Amino acid sequence: MSASRNTSRRRSTTLLAVLAFALLFCLSIAHAESIAVIVNKNNPSEPLRQMTVAGMYHGETIHWPNGERIKLVNREISAPVRKQFYEHALNAKSDEVFYRQGTPIPVQSVIERSDEAVVNFVATIEGAVGYVSLSSLKKIGSDQVKVVLIIESP
Repeated sequence: MSASRNTSRRRSTTLLAVLAFALLFCLSIAHAESIAVIVNKNNPSEPLRQMTVAGMYHGETIHWPNGERIKLVNREISAPVRKQFYEHALNAKSDEVFYRQGTPIPVQSVIERSDEAVVNFVATIEGAVGYVSLSSLKKIGSDQVKVVLIIESP
């Protein structure tokens, strides 16, 4: 009888673990939302392709077509929007470091702690490019930036 009880308890524990994992997975999907890649309103760039934005953050493209230096803006490593952006736009983990092509020099970016701070930085610096959640951008409502790419939630 005790062997039967132990087997039953193991099954219950396993079932609870599977259900907890499934719930956490569903919650992470439910919290994923669309991301807006933004530039200063005076930036002459038209809508960008995801591959182009990835090239910027990977350090492959360091200048805008007009020759101005690209200034990358990132969120802090722990920010969910950074995790989602890195996974879906850069095919990388949020703590991955990229290096300028053919060099040991890491790609530099400004780190901001909120979507509002990203919007304010990009609105102030003409060569800047950043990303924020689309819902945050709608709440902030800045007319000083323009959306050049939307990365849809998975």
